[in-house]
Amino acid sequence: MAVSMLGGWEAERAARDAAQQTVQAGAQAGPFGGCRQLSDPLLVLVNGQTPLPEGWQVTPRMVDDELVDIAMYEDYAAMCRAAEKEGVWFWVASGYRSVEEQEEVLARAIEENRKAGMGEKEAEEDALRTIAQPGCSEHHTGLAIDLNEVSDAFEKTKAYAWLQEHSADYGFIERYQAEKASITGIDKESWHYRYVGRKHAGEMKRLGLCLEEYVVYLQKQGVR
Repeated sequence: MAVSMLGGWEAERAARDAAQQTVQAGAQAGPFGGCRQLSDPLLVLVNGQTPLPEGWQVTPRMVDDELVDIAMYEDYAAMCRAAEKEGVWFWVASGYRSVEEQEEVLARAIEENRKAGMGEKEAEEDALRTIAQPGCSEHHTGLAIDLNEVSDAFEKTKAYAWLQEHSADYGFIERYQAEKASITGIDKESWHYRYVGRKHAGEMKRLGLCLEEYVVYLQKQGVR
């Protein structure tokens, strides 16, 4: 039994290593900006170098007074029910945002930095470490949500620990992880979760890939 368990662990590690090597082989000179979009809309890639595709449509549903795309609605509800059974509660602090709303969010953050004593350039650069440029925010897709306390304190909560263990089971990934900041272009945001569907979330967790890496990985596998 011990040999079998070790073999399984080694197989998982080998799969993760192989996935990372595949990504690195396809990632040359800043590969994660302007990636070709895959046909699966749940894997739409939006980041600082890859704006929201033209003609993107959101089918809205209201959750906690915030709009989200209907694609995530049932899995989010199922995740909340499962968490509540263990004494954990979630609420959507921010869901879908238009480009205009993103402009307001960024402007407020820059202004707060100015009031804190930062110069113009520093205030903007600091804000952009955690807030995407308008047109380049995942919130435009309707597939991204900010949960509960939108602050670093969320990382120390029971809710965050539960998400680390179970969010992929319901199709959600922690989009911005500290160790992936050089790839995503965004510092760690423990509260920001992206819906990619259960199958993809499970694979991303198993292989240790962020969305940019996963898109490249699938493209190298011939997925369109």
